[in-house]
Amino acid sequence: EGYSHHAFSAVFPGFSKDESTYIRNLAGQFRLRLHETIPDDIGLAEDISKLMFHQEEPFSSASVYAQFKVFQLAAGQKIKVLLDGQGADETLGGYTRYTHWYLQELIGRNRFKEASAEAELFRSNEFLPSWNWVNYLAAKMPSLTASQLEKRAKRKQRQNADIDHRYLDDNLVGGFIYKPVVEKLNDILYFDTRQGPLHELLRYADRNSMAHGTEVRLPFLYHELVEFVFSLPSSFRMKSGYTKWILRKSMEKKLPEEIVWRKGKTGFEPPQQNWMRNSVVQQNIRESMTKLVDLKILNSSVLKREIHATSAFSENNQDWRYWMAGLLFD
Repeated sequence: EGYSHHAFSAVFPGFSKDESTYIRNLAGQFRLRLHETIPDDIGLAEDISKLMFHQEEPFSSASVYAQFKVFQLAAGQKIKVLLDGQGADETLGGYTRYTHWYLQELIGRNRFKEASAEAELFRSNEFLPSWNWVNYLAAKMPSLTASQLEKRAKRKQRQNADIDHRYLDDNLVGGFIYKPVVEKLNDILYFDTRQGPLHELLRYADRNSMAHGTEVRLPFLYHELVEFVFSLPSSFRMKSGYTKWILRKSMEKKLPEEIVWRKGKTGFEPPQQNWMRNSVVQQNIRESMTKLVDLKILNSSVLKREIHATSAFSENNQDWRYWMAGLLFD
């Protein structure tokens, strides 16, 4: 034996976002008995109805399927309880979408020099996708910024040419789009943790784990730890061009350096774009779109164009979403 614990991961050989090298390094250092699943497009096409049965509502990307396969792998090893790192990015500011909010907090406090130096470091560490004069303006007018972001989100929804305008008129009450006023990094992290994207991710995981009779526990969401993290100044999360700084510092003697001080952020992302090019998947997407056209939710024009194969976290992940929505009417 000689193993301390079992570990379960989804890997994607040949895909740019595959993290198997990091996973295997870690497994070697901690003597973990590593189990790997390789989800693929054929499995996705076969499992999608079963997955929707367990999820009971549309989900926004194929990462939910990859997670489903990880829990299936654990169940196959008769493992009942798993630890998962969910929640660390929302409480500690791990996503690149958070770095500009930290910089805007600095500007709001007139710490311009510090903001400029940090922006350079974040950029060189691949944690800052965009940063310009608009952010300086937004930092000084947080309430206006929130209302503008809300308007932009509503406009994007309204301008989706695929959706039947009568359906939009009947269902767009606007109340389900809300953007919080953000004066400091804590504000957006608190919103995302309590009301925002984290709820969605936890729901997926709960359904996926229960589908296989396993239970997932989340140490990063232990309430006393979360309360402590939210009591800290923002500079404990963002520092010297790194996100999740306090976590990296506390783990730097325990984990390999290439993991602790890794640059850029990779979400749990499968090769969805490749999977959406599979002919069976394309046929399934087309069937879903046809259903939505028949229900007068989508315009018939969607059936005349090519299906857009998009990556899991693409902003224009529409055709994936139409596929999921159509599955609800099976």
